[in-house]
Amino acid sequence: MYSKFRSTGSFGPLAAAGLLLLPCLIIGPALGQETASTRIVENPAQAAAGVVKIDPVEMWRIGGEDDDVFFGTVGSIRADANGDLYVLDSQLSETHVYSSSGEFLRTIGGEGDGPGEVRNPGDMFLSEDGNICILQGFPGKIVELKPDGTPAGETVYSVGEGAAGQFTVLIRGLADGSGMLLGGIRMGATGQQTYFLDRCDRQGKRIVSLTEKVVTINFADLEMNEGASDFIWQRIAAGSDGRVFAAIPRNEYAISVFTSNGDLEKIIKRPYVSKNRDKQEKQIAHRIQEGIGSNYPAPPKRIIIEDTQPDISQLTVMADGRLWVQTSVGDQNAPDGCWVVLDVFTADGRFEKQVALSGNHSATKDGLILLADGRAMVIVGALDAWLNQMGAVQEEADDAAESSPLEIICYQLEID
Repeated sequence: MYSKFRSTGSFGPLAAAGLLLLPCLIIGPALGQETASTRIVENPAQAAAGVVKIDPVEMWRIGGEDDDVFFGTVGSIRADANGDLYVLDSQLSETHVYSSSGEFLRTIGGEGDGPGEVRNPGDMFLSEDGNICILQGFPGKIVELKPDGTPAGETVYSVGEGAAGQFTVLIRGLADGSGMLLGGIRMGATGQQTYFLDRCDRQGKRIVSLTEKVVTINFADLEMNEGASDFIWQRIAAGSDGRVFAAIPRNEYAISVFTSNGDLEKIIKRPYVSKNRDKQEKQIAHRIQEGIGSNYPAPPKRIIIEDTQPDISQLTVMADGRLWVQTSVGDQNAPDGCWVVLDVFTADGRFEKQVALSGNHSATKDGLILLADGRAMVIVGALDAWLNQMGAVQEEADDAAESSPLEIICYQLEID
């Protein structure tokens, strides 16, 4: 699920989708994209305020070689109203809770089929009433826990009366006022699959479809096709005002903005040249597809990857309404002493500035999760951990990275 693996839980939703995503050969039209009447917000190539360098302030870190704490793969990190952090470990199927100062508080959930338990969860969000909602990929369901870990019930996605959640793969979930945003795959009986992003009520029933793509599987000639299987799993964000932001096309800088009613309000654009992949990036993309393909009964006959990185890899709406966008070019063209550049748009879609984060992290291998309150969570070694979990073949040069345990670093961003 997913193109270039990154954050927000960047790698967790990918892992869930990767376990069950089948190669697609025939693609139907996607809904929720530009029409002749769509309002377009055209921006210049350069931000109004140029590039602003921020020196993130490290607050604390956990895991890594010098800590007894161990993480398998970090699927998601969310913050509650008190600033406490919930870290979803997709591999261990449990959630670790930390205070805003990094103090370990408790572990909730666990692997299994009983109340409050899940298997290989890919994503997580916090509901309006404070429950922790954990997404199990397949059979698709949302397992809810109270903050203290007490089971609070289960929910299945439904498109209507009589629809069965067990035929759905759930990949991404976001809080949406009193309801939820759910993204996943509806599995058809004849090889047809529908990739979807739906606004749902608290019971998981679809209220409105924001965007979807229909694909058809050729079981006699399976292939892993990165471009054909691309969808917006990572490239969505929800604002506190009910608006939803989604970068639907892979190879275009275009962010669709949906109203709280599900209407397409506008599309935010700016000129952008897609980042061509170098040899190492192609190897990583190939290994990701190998990891996904290793979960099938028979290996695919072909693996097809894109020549470019996806233009947009992650969206985050901050508490002040600004939209922060992580791009492939921003991952590669950071100023000296910085490791990533993020595009920042005002609430009305104007390209305000670019923010360069100082540090020596890797935008290719480390995960970045931005929290609405201005904290930046860096998961050091996220890509290698995900590949290890998926069983992808490691290069000899990656042996050291493979043996290094995951580390989570919490930074505070000083944002104007």
